Amino acid sequence: MRAWMHTPQGELAEAVHGIGFVSTVDDPWPPAQSQLNRFPAMVYCSLNFFTQGAVALPGADGALRALPDWVVSGPRTRPVASLTLAPLRTLGVVLYPDAFALLTGLAPAALQDRNDPAGALLDAGWADWPRALRACADDAAQLAWIEARLGARWRAVRDRWDAGLGASLRRLAAPDSAATVPALGAELGVGARQAQRQYRARVGLSPAQARRLQRMNAAVVALRDPDAPARTLADLAAELGYADQAHMARELRQLAGLPPSRLEEHIATDREYWPYRL
Repeated sequence: MRAWMHTPQGELAEAVHGIGFVSTVDDPWPPAQSQLNRFPAMVYCSLNFFTQGAVALPGADGALRALPDWVVSGPRTRPVASLTLAPLRTLGVVLYPDAFALLTGLAPAALQDRNDPAGALLDAGWADWPRALRACADDAAQLAWIEARLGARWRAVRDRWDAGLGASLRRLAAPDSAATVPALGAELGVGARQAQRQYRARVGLSPAQARRLQRMNAAVVALRDPDAPARTLADLAAELGYADQAHMARELRQLAGLPPSRLEEHIATDREYWPYRL
């Protein structure tokens, strides 16, 4: 398996958290055991495109259903695992939800915990993406095409972007960030009720939900970092603003599927947890 994530620079970084590429086409097939791909809950929305192969996800009834090759996904409030059905080449554009709403015209709240066919939801301006991405020679060519196309779309809508709300969403995991809705409203220059409305409309989550997901993501980043300074889990919990280590363990179990000690081990060694290493 080969998996890597590109982090955009400049203005595009305001909209795009990362652009990820995954390939299993050089791996033996069929595998000795089912190939699962485990993803944590996350505040982000994404555009996912399969240039080769396919995966399946459980539906509301628990039955596995193959995804189309061009998918729009909203914020996830719980971890999810997909099943690889055939050797894959895939890419995902991971977008901040407020920017996603401007770029696509879609409401993140309506896509929460959903993975829907992109062709049925995106406007005609996105129609050439599948053909163009398949025509690219390799990951580098796909990345260049995506950044050029998204850069142009972002410049066209950026004047409608609320930079203050965007900055607050990106800083929510910090221990010194606004921990209460009134404090967040004050930071945004609005009342608590308006802060709630803005987050639900533009992010698709309440401020408390967004902070919970962003803090979990910060914990995952810390657990996977081999160069992080030595510290106990209790120290990490305090650093990230959890009430205590037990609180952090409960949150990660609910949002990433495992408590911190087991999650750290699986991130380091388990193929199924490759998304946590990006």
